Amino acid sequence: MTTPLDARCERARQLSAAGRLDEAIAELRQVLKHSPEFLPALEGLAYVSLRTSAFESAADAFDRLIALVPLPGAQASFDAAMASLQAGRQMRAEALFEATVQQSPDVIGTMHTIGLTWARAGDNARALVWFERTSAKAPALWQAHFNRGRALGALGRYDEEIDAYRLANAIAPQQPDPLVNLGVALRERHAFAEALQCLREAVKFAPEHAGARTNRAQTNLLLGDFEHGWHDYEWRWQDGGQQRRFSDRLWDGRAPLAGTTVFVHSEPGFGNTLQFVRFVPRLVAMGAHVVLSVQAPLVTLLGGFARRVTVLGEHMPVPSFDWQLPLLSLPHLLKVGGDVAPPLPYLRSSAGREMIWRSMLGKKPEGATRVGFVWRTGPFPAHRDVGLSHWAPVFGADAHFYSLQVDATDDERAELARYANVHDIGAKLSDFAETAAVMAQMDLVIAVDTAALHLAGALGKPVWGLVGFTPDWRWQMSRRDSDWYPSLTLHRQSQRDDWDGVMTQVGADLATLVRGARAEALTDAHRAYPASA
Repeated sequence: MTTPLDARCERARQLSAAGRLDEAIAELRQVLKHSPEFLPALEGLAYVSLRTSAFESAADAFDRLIALVPLPGAQASFDAAMASLQAGRQMRAEALFEATVQQSPDVIGTMHTIGLTWARAGDNARALVWFERTSAKAPALWQAHFNRGRALGALGRYDEEIDAYRLANAIAPQQPDPLVNLGVALRERHAFAEALQCLREAVKFAPEHAGARTNRAQTNLLLGDFEHGWHDYEWRWQDGGQQRRFSDRLWDGRAPLAGTTVFVHSEPGFGNTLQFVRFVPRLVAMGAHVVLSVQAPLVTLLGGFARRVTVLGEHMPVPSFDWQLPLLSLPHLLKVGGDVAPPLPYLRSSAGREMIWRSMLGKKPEGATRVGFVWRTGPFPAHRDVGLSHWAPVFGADAHFYSLQVDATDDERAELARYANVHDIGAKLSDFAETAAVMAQMDLVIAVDTAALHLAGALGKPVWGLVGFTPDWRWQMSRRDSDWYPSLTLHRQSQRDDWDGVMTQVGADLATLVRGARAEALTDAHRAYPASA
């Protein structure tokens, strides 16, 4: 027999099915106001709250439900754990995951799923515990060893990570995923020959595996093998990281361009755009008129950078064109190989903006050295950042420093304020054209691997790049110089995560540079005003 409370719960179910979730929650709360232990209402409130991302409300409802029904079933326990996890109640979530395993008919699959859940939540320590439990119970399950390796790598336990991937590969030698991750882990250890062998094997077993192709591309490019690297780099469109802007009229690198309009569109990353626009004039040399679509903060800087190139913001309407291609495909389509160095500088700052910044910064004292610097990459991987705590040896040099970091936090600004010779002007830099005008006033730019490094290099400004033990592919290995930017000097980690060693050397090199600038200024002054006979 249907009771009034049952009827109200059914009404809430219908509201939920119709997408009227707030009304469904209100209906269920009215039921619980009259009968706080009415199980259908508690269950309904828990699941509808999950749908609205009201995780604390969902977790509370699940807890009340489980208090009344201690063994609600594996699925309900798992859902309750997910609600607690999303609500930030990790200890409670862990207890509920344990209860899920106790009630699950598929203990191995459940434990593995829980590990994946913790990994997605970013708690790799807890994820590792569950993957280890899974692999102990099912040692022949290659996925458990594979995911155990991923967790170990995230925790910085690199030797164990490699061992886990090797075990996964031994169990399932024709599975590409363990080979790809093993190849990447070996690349990080600079075991390049073995890394490439793993990636080749992965491609052999799964020719369409985008991860195998793109990682092989990055490894070959890192080692300076541009011919193979650019070819595999085209697989970046298949790895799920980004989508093509257009699917038709893609230029194949062979069709004549004389008299055509070619639409070239940027890809994610300001640094990528600044680095690869150098190839756009080659299309003009082939007879094309180029329409170049770039990120809005780059439009002013790039406007008019090359003849027969029209620069538009990526938010602007696309004009008609004959051919189109993504910007980072130019090296492959043009078959440039390692011929990446353009005449420098290929970008210029605005004379008008330079004049304004010369006035704002004031006249530079004779023999003084001005250094612009950037320490953080923003949305890119944090391992590229060099926190301000490492910069003391650099700021100790007798130079004038100017922060070009546009998104400094309050804590970072407070750290900068400790140094009398450091000036924070980042908040005044509205776009890259403004930053370029400031860089023109600098004697040197010091930057982590971010867009500021590319901008300084494209301007031909002396720039010191701070790169990690295994850098991004474009900086290759061991070299202090770069074919991309002749004005660039690279300062590399000799050991993983050791920024203190790098910055100590940068500070020493900068002190030498400052002394040289002063000595040169004194010599010039002596020539201008020779001593009396």
